[in-house]
Amino acid sequence: MKTEFGKYLEKFMNQNSYTLEYISKQTESSLSVVGHYRKGIRIPKDDFVERFIQKFVKNEVEANLIRYIVAYDRTPDLIKKKLEEVKVEKKSKIISLPILGKAAAGMGHVNFEDNVKMEILNSISSDEIPRGAFMVEVTGNSMFPTLSDGDLVILDPKAKDKEVIQGKVCVLTYHDQTYIKRVKFQDGTVRLISDNLDKKKYSDIVIKDEELEYLKCHGSVIESRRKH
Repeated sequence: MKTEFGKYLEKFMNQNSYTLEYISKQTESSLSVVGHYRKGIRIPKDDFVERFIQKFVKNEVEANLIRYIVAYDRTPDLIKKKLEEVKVEKKSKIISLPILGKAAAGMGHVNFEDNVKMEILNSISSDEIPRGAFMVEVTGNSMFPTLSDGDLVILDPKAKDKEVIQGKVCVLTYHDQTYIKRVKFQDGTVRLISDNLDKKKYSDIVIKDEELEYLKCHGSVIESRRKH
């Protein structure tokens, strides 16, 4: 992988139409060494960096930038990874989403979209959240281990089309009862499936024919937040 200083030096030389010979002469360095620095296969020594700054850099801001780049190139990969993680975390914004009641992972819940409150999220980028997204609290254990009682799920309200939600976990209302289930379309029927392996306790809800008009999808789950 090319060093950051190598990228900087190559760009600097191209912008100013400088040759390797010219850089070599001005920094009192061998042609091969400067070539290695430009290719990014070697990290420059401090004496070269300071000679380069003295000959070519006119302000302290640029000088410090070069010193930082070289210091970064010398940083172990493990620490670089941590630094990148910090950068990504800083890009994430603290956002809030409404919690629109509860959806049952069991026998159905009637309190969807009542008692609205807000949940603050501080570890997710707002760029990843679709417009109009909201949260729902899970009740019951029929979706365990995917979801547990008390979990909060983030829903994409635009994800409602058959092709999009096939096999996805969604929040749906059926005969005024609100469920959170995995959706499967098959042979003109809709199955609301529980992930819990106890099928005697959590059997599928099968909807077909004229009953389909009483089924409404509110969106698919894009992320869940554990209660603990």
